[in-house]
Amino acid sequence: MEIMFKKVNNIFLVFYGSFNIKSGSNIHILELLKNLKIYTNIVLFAPDPKGENHAISGIKYVPVINNKYLIQPSYEIMLSFYLLYSCIKNRPDILYLRQNSFPFLPMFICKILKIPLVVEVNGLVLDELEVNTNSKSFAYKVFSYLALHSEKLNYKYCDRIVSVTDKLRDEIVRLYSIPQDKIFVINNGANTDLFKPMDQEQVKKELGLENSKKYICFVGHLAAWQGVEFLIYASPLILEKHPEVRFLVVGDGVMKNKLLKITSELRLSDKFIFTGRVPYESVPLYINASEICVAPFIKRRNSKIGLSALKTYEYLACGKPMVASSIPGVKDLIEFSGGGITVNPENPGELATVILGLISDESTRAILGEKGRKYVVENHSWNGVARKILEVCNDIIP
Repeated sequence: MEIMFKKVNNIFLVFYGSFNIKSGSNIHILELLKNLKIYTNIVLFAPDPKGENHAISGIKYVPVINNKYLIQPSYEIMLSFYLLYSCIKNRPDILYLRQNSFPFLPMFICKILKIPLVVEVNGLVLDELEVNTNSKSFAYKVFSYLALHSEKLNYKYCDRIVSVTDKLRDEIVRLYSIPQDKIFVINNGANTDLFKPMDQEQVKKELGLENSKKYICFVGHLAAWQGVEFLIYASPLILEKHPEVRFLVVGDGVMKNKLLKITSELRLSDKFIFTGRVPYESVPLYINASEICVAPFIKRRNSKIGLSALKTYEYLACGKPMVASSIPGVKDLIEFSGGGITVNPENPGELATVILGLISDESTRAILGEKGRKYVVENHSWNGVARKILEVCNDIIP
């Protein structure tokens, strides 16, 4: 272990997400686990994903009640016993908590045992409420109430906060009166060994895609804030000039049926390929099969806190040009890397115009792709993210 991290010998990483659902948060936490292991001892506490593969080392699975209303409360209760026992038996130097759901007890355990607590923030409950279709249900209101109070307590009493964007840091300061010097901004990253340039013809063949077609790719959870419908609305303008183009939508989520309905109503079903959920290891194949990758985020939720979306780093790591909404965080990434072009959010015409320009210009696509790959490798590998987190942890250990 390098001397700069000499104080950090043992970290407990606490996660409230479910490994039964494939999501960016799962990828994030598993990449952190893998890369932090290089430098220190680490144990990840997570809900037991019944029926899933338990082969990943370094994870302590906590039993839960497998019911959508009880899974989080039961995890919170069982986690407190597991965590308290583990902290007494093998006291960690740092407890690193990813803030989601409504964690309360890890913070109290840290206070009782005087263990430094670092809280990582990737979004705010108030913003999720704005775009969640279930936000009016009684159960959702109860969970949201608990989540809001969990945020308030954890941000107030933790030792450090890690925010994934500058805008999110500013919102935490504004909403909860947290001192700005308590918050450190560490953007997300990409697995630059997995997400890398590949032979396009070969990956098309492997995926069963037509070599004569040009593909535009979206990767991600199909949620309202992703704005995939604006890619669909832009597609007729693209197909009018380039009928050989096809669109890959890689991922699954609550918006899938609505998106399928829109493509059907516009008579575009034969132009779009909805892959559904694919293994994480297969995602680079779809990106590399494409000419251009898109991230058409909407303004609501995204503009206020900014975005550090995994897909944006993974697109660039594969050496593909990205066309993305001009949202704080994403806009910064494109400007710093030179790996893409931004467009106004929710503007299908502008999205189509930029995509058409790149489809016709292979040279520009190659230049953007090279710049994006270089920037992510140098600045946003998961190993680099882990090292930045360890610097924050090292700073608060006595």
